Amino acid sequence: MADRDPAIECLKDGAWREILAIDRALEEGRIDEEGWHAAMASLVKASYLSADNPYAQAGHSGNAATWHASRGFIAEAFQRDGSFLDVGCASGILMESARQWGAEKHLTIEPYGLDIIPELAEFARRRLPQWADRIHVGNIRKWQPAGQRFDFVLIRPEYAPAVRRPEMMRHVVDKVLHPKGRLIVFVGTEETDFRRAESSLSNLGFNITGRAEIPHTKDTRVVRRLFWIDGCGG
Repeated sequence: MADRDPAIECLKDGAWREILAIDRALEEGRIDEEGWHAAMASLVKASYLSADNPYAQAGHSGNAATWHASRGFIAEAFQRDGSFLDVGCASGILMESARQWGAEKHLTIEPYGLDIIPELAEFARRRLPQWADRIHVGNIRKWQPAGQRFDFVLIRPEYAPAVRRPEMMRHVVDKVLHPKGRLIVFVGTEETDFRRAESSLSNLGFNITGRAEIPHTKDTRVVRRLFWIDGCGG
């Protein structure tokens, strides 16, 4: 922990100390990978379910304007009409937003959701009854859609332990993403001078085909980033 700047780490994730402790417990064999997922879920479940607006119910501390300011650049990855799977959908607010942001680009985006926490998936179904049958429960590391594969899949690296992230991404590309689809990796906040998340995958042979970033409003040492990987079908 000595080499980490707490101010920067807090901008990445307010629960960074708890996450570090969970990672160390896994590394030291005090928990297994199922225990890791359970511990990570416990960090968000109660606070998301007790929040009073859909942004907070998806882990965002601001309002509609700050949500759009910090997430709206996801739409830069939308280049055509298509289905969109939000992995870790929580309240479903990003499903709604993706549809809206696509429409602003004159694109039709059909949203779907997946969450590892059953209570959050059920909560999203109640919020969005028109899409209830599109919201699923599962761990993206193993989950596969029963029917269609998706034109766009949005995922965050932290949905698997660090050593399992390449395996998770490969599973999504091979089993969840349409062969001509686009995997959008939402890095979130990262140091301006280092593309660690992107480099870790490109060094393992993943072909990064595009990227986007926006300034962070609180500290110039960090930016908000995403990148994407196009399916093998081109």
